Amino acid sequence: MANSKAVWANGPSVPLTTPFRADESIDHEALAKQVVRLAKAKMGIVLLGTNGEASHLSREERRSVVKTGRKALDDAGFKDEPLLVGTGGGSAATTVELTQDAAEEGATHSIVICPGYFAFAMGRDRVAIVDFFKKVMDKSPIPVMIYNFPGAASGIDLNSDELMELAEHKNCFGVKLTCAMIGKGHRLAVHVQSEQYLKTHGSRLQAVSEAGFAILPGFSESLLPALVSRHTGCITGTGNIFPKTIRKLYDQAVKGLKGDAAALTEAMSLQDRIARSDFIIVKAGVQGTKYALDHFVEKGMGGIARSPLGPVSDATKKMVETDLKEDWEFESKL
Repeated sequence: MANSKAVWANGPSVPLTTPFRADESIDHEALAKQVVRLAKAKMGIVLLGTNGEASHLSREERRSVVKTGRKALDDAGFKDEPLLVGTGGGSAATTVELTQDAAEEGATHSIVICPGYFAFAMGRDRVAIVDFFKKVMDKSPIPVMIYNFPGAASGIDLNSDELMELAEHKNCFGVKLTCAMIGKGHRLAVHVQSEQYLKTHGSRLQAVSEAGFAILPGFSESLLPALVSRHTGCITGTGNIFPKTIRKLYDQAVKGLKGDAAALTEAMSLQDRIARSDFIIVKAGVQGTKYALDHFVEKGMGGIARSPLGPVSDATKKMVETDLKEDWEFESKL
């Protein structure tokens, strides 16, 4: 079971890939290694997100992934480390079941995406979208983060007004904005960082999130400008490959925004690097990210993707090997 007192920390986090063997079975040993590697790099751990191919796993497989991740953290001395788990399902009822499963296996926080199958109906029914999240939050045994990713939700995109409404829920602690809209996050941040909001929600959020209400872009390419716009970190798939570089970017950016000019200059240089590598990872996709893990970190750490995702192409392999080489050499020296 998870440490119920675990607090979600400020800073960068990583949605881990789920490594599959050639027969598409889960490689739990490789998953555990990656969890520990990233925790040691001071990155937050996120399981069963888009990179984790959660939609390709059965309910029992999802439970097993959470169990492996929690045990890996505990055995490596990270018992107080929060564990954020994707628990989105096709309905509110299914999502609640998956969230309860995750909590039982050691998740401390959940991240929930809006179901996309009925987007042709829900996309026009904004009340139904908000109501879905409220129903999940009402019954979730752990704090819930909203996952706003139109690309993985058939185009459903929550606006800042809807996010502000959901931020008032007693079991909502943050949002991941993979819509890449920093202005939306800024408007939300002004609301949740206001004196009036903190007076109402500050004490309950303090118990579950260091940042208060966490606001996280879904990319590291915009981490520095997002921090300027009151965001509190990021959740980035690129962190699977370059955790130390991204962690250093965050640390130097925070120092820089507090008045350290030299740190800000370094953060700008690091952001230049990450903006390039982040886009390469985005183009490479899940399969390319897994190949990068196998190529740069350790063979078998990434593994294959499950069908219907196809095998990594030769062109993607070449792009990863060539275009990320310099950034991997930099990462290896940190």
